[in-house]
Amino acid sequence: MWMEVVVACSVSLAEGIAAELVLEVSAASGGVQIRKNQVVFWVQPEDMAATLSEVENCLTKLAALGWDTGPERVSAGSGAPEEEWRDAWKKYFHVTRLTRQIVVVPSWEEYEAMAVDLPIHLDPGQAFGTGAHASTQLVLTSMQAMADSGYVPEMVFDLGTGSGILAIAAAKFWPQCTIVATDIDPLSISATLENAANNKVEEQIEVSTTDLSLVEGQFPLILANLQAHILRGLVHDLLPRLAAGGDLLLSGILHAQIQPLVDFFCSEGNLELVSITNSELNPDWSSAHLRESGQLQVAE
Repeated sequence: MWMEVVVACSVSLAEGIAAELVLEVSAASGGVQIRKNQVVFWVQPEDMAATLSEVENCLTKLAALGWDTGPERVSAGSGAPEEEWRDAWKKYFHVTRLTRQIVVVPSWEEYEAMAVDLPIHLDPGQAFGTGAHASTQLVLTSMQAMADSGYVPEMVFDLGTGSGILAIAAAKFWPQCTIVATDIDPLSISATLENAANNKVEEQIEVSTTDLSLVEGQFPLILANLQAHILRGLVHDLLPRLAAGGDLLLSGILHAQIQPLVDFFCSEGNLELVSITNSELNPDWSSAHLRESGQLQVAE
């Protein structure tokens, strides 16, 4: 028997809180489930007390950063055999159109694509990234606009790939490009490899747990859908990966944090702001499009 650990939250913050729990809470490192306004993972009963304490500490830290959460949001839930909870999250994930062309199709559902569609067949498993979160949709919308404008990068770097949804979208938008995708979570690597194969783009995508500081080369397009404080901590390793004139899409950022983050990135590198976009899906979230100012490329 396993026991639920439940963190109540707004739908808009669920994916961000889930990512933090995986990083900060030992029992959550094997993966979590997002159920609309809850983040759930499972522990053995004897580990519950220590796990609740870790979660409370994590939520306290996020609250100090301005997130609408706190230690009072965590509770112990019901118990169930492992085979019952492994697939419970599937009932919350259905066929979803995310952009003019990108349609996410769960592996257990069917969809008859229109001629213009670029369907992504996805089974996120315990990794992040069904595409339902506003921050993911912001990146996909920017990618769609760039593709529609005629922008064609030779290489794309996807930092924190999760389920691989952004890397796979890049492969769909730009069939001739190479995508390098990294994540610190081995579950994400497994999910990305499986999803890339299911979408027949595995030859375009190189995926690994390589540390950002060790990633080789420079990229004309970088996708970084991560929390603001994580992006701040990675800036000195991230900016050297951006090619001259290259485009950097930052997302996973609360609206109140977007302008300070943009100012910080511009102060740390040779960058100019192309645009800040606020989510139409959820106004709590925003993204930024920055460009290395050595040369101008296609503007959105």
